[in-house]
Amino acid sequence: MEYAYVLTVLAGAVFGVIVAYLNMLITRSKLKADSVMGIMGGNMLRLLLDAAALAAAYFISKALDAPVIAALLATAVGLSVGGMVFLRAMLKKIQPRDDTADGGE
Repeated sequence: MEYAYVLTVLAGAVFGVIVAYLNMLITRSKLKADSVMGIMGGNMLRLLLDAAALAAAYFISKALDAPVIAALLATAVGLSVGGMVFLRAMLKKIQPRDDTADGGE
């Protein structure tokens, strides 16, 4: 029975990271548009995608008779951690490098 929890957690975390990657692609495309309404629409789309991912994790785990709480928590952690990792990677590409560490000229 403990294998069911391990597999559910791994599958949920991987699913969450995949959805976080899709969220990053949405954010990147909307930031290139350089429109406030486009960015707001992208954020709404990302929120809907997160909700749909959690709903899918719930219904899939119910259909497979897997532990629902483990699937939901793992998906949420995958979404959060994946989102932070992809955001950090995206910011490193966007932010210009500052060679002067002391703030000099």
